Amino acid sequence: MNSSESSNLNHGGERSLYADVPRIAIQLSRDVVVASIQVDLDEEVLARFRDDLLRRIHDTGSRGVILDVSSLETLDSHEFAALRRIITMCAIMGAEAVLVGMQPGVVSSLIEVGADIDGLRAAFDLDAAFALLESQPDAEPEHIDEVAAGEDSDQVFTLQDSEQAPGEQR
Repeated sequence: MNSSESSNLNHGGERSLYADVPRIAIQLSRDVVVASIQVDLDEEVLARFRDDLLRRIHDTGSRGVILDVSSLETLDSHEFAALRRIITMCAIMGAEAVLVGMQPGVVSSLIEVGADIDGLRAAFDLDAAFALLESQPDAEPEHIDEVAAGEDSDQVFTLQDSEQAPGEQR
């Protein structure tokens, strides 16, 4: 067996299902799993990410997950739906997920195509995401979307629908 063949083996010596699929960086910080998505997403990347993320949640017992998508300039409705399924899987495992750093064009496109944003938690940056996860560890929003403000603000905005912008009066 040559060195390239041995690098395609997992810990048990079996051939890896995702040998040639890019890996999304996943780290543990402040007892929260942080995934920084900096690669183009496709079905194989999303499948590997799902498996890696769920394994990390299981191994660490983390109660929170931050999905940093600030490097993604595009995110189509299929990729977003796959991320939503992964977020649901995290919730079933007891870990609350927060999306961080969605680009304005991505947000606009997703709303235009009618993407499901119900119950989605999002923050402007990592500090706000950590604050959101630490603020109410056991509370779940009831059919509202929460968007945390940047580090210069203590506010958490709640959105009932995609029409209301942060700071608008109800």
